[in-house]
Amino acid sequence: MECEDDPNISGDVVLFRRIPPWPDRVTWDANGQPHFSSCNFKDKENELSVHLASETTPDEVLREHDGFGLVQITAQQVREACGTGIKLCRCREDPAKGHVLICGRISGGAAKKLQRAAKWVEGRWPTRNPPELPVGLSE
Repeated sequence: MECEDDPNISGDVVLFRRIPPWPDRVTWDANGQPHFSSCNFKDKENELSVHLASETTPDEVLREHDGFGLVQITAQQVREACGTGIKLCRCREDPAKGHVLICGRISGGAAKKLQRAAKWVEGRWPTRNPPELPVGLSE
């Protein structure tokens, strides 16, 4: 999809990102705390899906995504981590609930920066022991 950068999605604008409960996406420490992996911030099609917190709610973002967790990060953190190679644009196919795409290749180093910057949304951890992921299904 052609992506046009939206300069209004900047600064302290908060973005929500769903985190699947699968073992390659979340690990749990000995204290029962979940830790999301950097692969949650990469997309093979270079269109990472997020939602504007100002235009939706955690419940809406997680609707029909049983067991998923939710993290938040600011647009500024995304732009600083990824540099000029990415664009934040409104999703034309799905404009509801503030759906935004982070378009462009996110390097492994940038994904690590995003992982360090993102924080769990309070009370929105993923399910600890999710059911088996169906073959071929991904976020």
